[in-house]
Amino acid sequence: MTRGAVYKLLFILMIIAFSVVLVLPTVGEREMTISLHEDATPEQIANVADRYSREGYEVIKKENSISVKGYGLNDAVMNEARTFPGVKDVKFIPHWAEGKPIRARRINLGLDLQGGMQLVLIPKFDVLERRMGKTLTDSDREEVSQQALELLRNRVDQFGVSEPQLRRRQSGAIEIQLPGVRDPEAVKRLIGTTGRVEYRLVNDEFSRKAEEWLQNKPELKEKGLPLEPAEQRALLDQIAKDVKLPESLEVLFFFERIQNTRRLIPIRPMVLEKQLSLAGDDISKAYRAYDDYGRLCVSFSTTTEGAAKFAEATSQKNHGKRLAIVIDNKVRSAPSINVHITTGHAQIQGDFSVEEVDTLVSIIKEGALPVDLERAEERSVGPSLGVDAIRSGFKALGFAIAAVCLFMIVYYKFSGVISAFGVILNIVFMLSILSWLNFTLTLPGIAGFILTIGMAVDANVIIYERIKEELQNGKSVKLSITAGFEHAFWTIVDSNVTTLIAAFILSQFGTGPIKGFAVTLSIGVISIMFVALYITRFVFELISMKKNLKKLSI
Repeated sequence: MTRGAVYKLLFILMIIAFSVVLVLPTVGEREMTISLHEDATPEQIANVADRYSREGYEVIKKENSISVKGYGLNDAVMNEARTFPGVKDVKFIPHWAEGKPIRARRINLGLDLQGGMQLVLIPKFDVLERRMGKTLTDSDREEVSQQALELLRNRVDQFGVSEPQLRRRQSGAIEIQLPGVRDPEAVKRLIGTTGRVEYRLVNDEFSRKAEEWLQNKPELKEKGLPLEPAEQRALLDQIAKDVKLPESLEVLFFFERIQNTRRLIPIRPMVLEKQLSLAGDDISKAYRAYDDYGRLCVSFSTTTEGAAKFAEATSQKNHGKRLAIVIDNKVRSAPSINVHITTGHAQIQGDFSVEEVDTLVSIIKEGALPVDLERAEERSVGPSLGVDAIRSGFKALGFAIAAVCLFMIVYYKFSGVISAFGVILNIVFMLSILSWLNFTLTLPGIAGFILTIGMAVDANVIIYERIKEELQNGKSVKLSITAGFEHAFWTIVDSNVTTLIAAFILSQFGTGPIKGFAVTLSIGVISIMFVALYITRFVFELISMKKNLKKLSI
């Protein structure tokens, strides 16, 4: 073996070894440590241990913690563990390859593989423009969307979800992925609510006109006020037009809760001043409390500026008027002003449920969203479905590898064995690159893996057929191998470059799953060319170095 061949061999072995190490955090066994509260009951501890022992994981009970070892542990499993009673915190023990100097990273699994929920929210800029009384520019919309994204990120952090993904799409929509979430309704309550809390003075004169207008509409009295937001908005616009509402006023519906269904429905129109007496960002502290009648409410303290605003709103000149509490453009309460409040302490009342109070407290702490968000898409996948998807996907991948390798070995004999070796290397290289990029693998990504397996042997078929042609023309084995690779080189490069172009276009204009497929396909194509044109060629060059080689098993 020449010195150049030795260097090539060492280079290839180093790349293979490094790739295997990069893959270890993804394919290797993981250990999860579940920290328990000091007051956790034996029953709670047993429930946590039984949950994972039933799944086939190795469970080791320690003092104030439980260690869980096994394959298939992911963020969804960790997030689920955090919801068990008695659990204080859950963490993964980092794999040794994730430390210095290698710093390998694990391939993340998409929601379709590990379970969780996905929401796509569209900002309603038309509502914001109507409220502000001006048209938003593109830069204004981008700024508002970015503010909404940051506030949503803060709200998501309250769930303690590991590896949440929030991003803005090119269309302006906001995509949220939360792996392992077990209470989608709580997420939708907190994320889907704008959280705009306002105190506004009621204009009694125009409120009476609005109610009289409604009384003169017998069809609305019979069937009731509309429940759909779009229909409510249209009716409010009609009322404002017919009663000739001034620009300084706005009409909204007063909402009450039906006792048997606990659903909020509009009861009557109420006209308010557009100028705010107090806003949500004037509140510095909020917490759950009870009012004088034992009903749930939100007690709050205002900022220094907010205290001055509230004192002005409740001053002597406004005594006898009503101060409406508006939450997300819904009037929930409108108490009369009888006392001058200068302390900066008050309550938000409105026949709330426990969930509404907790949500309102959280939103006041984080701040209101700058724009209303409409839910355009919602998708939930249970953890068990995710596990089934992983098993099905990798079963398909295993069958594809076995079928392709078997065909190559049967048809091309020993050269087919080299191809099979190349297919395995191709998978290892793809996994290592995806790990290094901290890629999120989805079902379409697994489809990209399977596709590249067939494409990997495509290159070998082209090379082998050219080698066979050269052998049939009477050339020696060594010259046939050299000519075969040289003649096939540009054919393989051209065909794979066109595939790369198509994958690039998919990654630029596609969304979510399509991008995942495109990235996997691109990495597979690059890996294919390296394995087929460099590693496989080197193996054949080693074979051709054998003296008196008269025949090639191909």
